[in-house]
Amino acid sequence: MYEVCCETTFNATHRLTQNGQLLEPLHGHDWHVEAVAAGEQLDPAGLLIDFVLLKRALDETASALHHTDLNARSEFASLSPSAEIVARHFFDEIVRRLGASGGTLSRVRVVEAPGCSATYAKS
Repeated sequence: MYEVCCETTFNATHRLTQNGQLLEPLHGHDWHVEAVAAGEQLDPAGLLIDFVLLKRALDETASALHHTDLNARSEFASLSPSAEIVARHFFDEIVRRLGASGGTLSRVRVVEAPGCSATYAKS
């Protein structure tokens, strides 16, 4: 099995909610995101996926969230933007941005703070 990983960071605020009730005050993080593609087969150039394509999709997704309040974004309108939800958002967006190449995306790991991370993986 081959794996290719690209990483990026972004800065954003959020607060967890439940049933419309705030669970914590607004606070920010320097989020770190890793996107991992995996597969058994390489293309004729010896690549699982081009780093440039994966990194571009990852960076574009992070750029859209950089310096924003995640709770105020339409992507998280009815959701509590936990690290788990943010990881799933990145996974879905990267797959969408990659198109046919998105099938190799295996998982996305979001680090909210040192030692605290959440992963969303393809089922």
